[in-house]
Amino acid sequence: MDWTTRMKIASGAAKGLEYLHDTADPQIIYRDFKASNILLDEGFHPKLSDFGLAKLGPTEGKDHVSTRVMGTYGYCAPEYQRTGQLTTKSDVYSFGVVFLEIISGRRVVDPSRPKEEQNLLHWVCRCLFSFNEVVRIIYILNSRVIRSVYLNIDSGFYIAGRATV
Repeated sequence: MDWTTRMKIASGAAKGLEYLHDTADPQIIYRDFKASNILLDEGFHPKLSDFGLAKLGPTEGKDHVSTRVMGTYGYCAPEYQRTGQLTTKSDVYSFGVVFLEIISGRRVVDPSRPKEEQNLLHWVCRCLFSFNEVVRIIYILNSRVIRSVYLNIDSGFYIAGRATV
C-alpha cells in the first residue's frame, strides 16, 4: 500500500477518535481501537466499527472511568491494564499502536516472524530507545495527531524511518 493511502487511513481513523472524544455528547471511549476494527470502503475511506466494548466517558468532573480491563492484547495502554482507569488517553495509545502498524506494514503480534520480532512494540523498542520512551513518543505524537486531525507527516516519516532500522 502506498504512503499516501496509509496516511489517508490513519488520518480518517484519527478523525473518528477525535469525534468520539471531543464532539460526541456524551463522550465515548472506544476501548478496543485496533486495525481490524477499521473498515475500509473501495476508496480506502476508514470507518470505525465494533463498538461492543465502548464506554461513556467520565462525568461529573472526573478524569477517568473505573472499569474491568478489556481490549485486545498489544493495543491496551499499560496504565489502563495496571489500574483499570479508562481515559481517552487509552484510545490515543491504541491509535499509536495502529499507527505503527500502518507505517511499518507489520501486525501488532505476528507469530510467523522470528521470536525477537513477533511483538511489534517490543521490536520497535529495540529499534529505538526503551519501552518507556516509545510509550512517551506514542502519546506525544498521537495527542497532536488526533487534536489537529491531519497527520504530521514529518513525524510519521521519522517513526517510519526508525521502525525500519
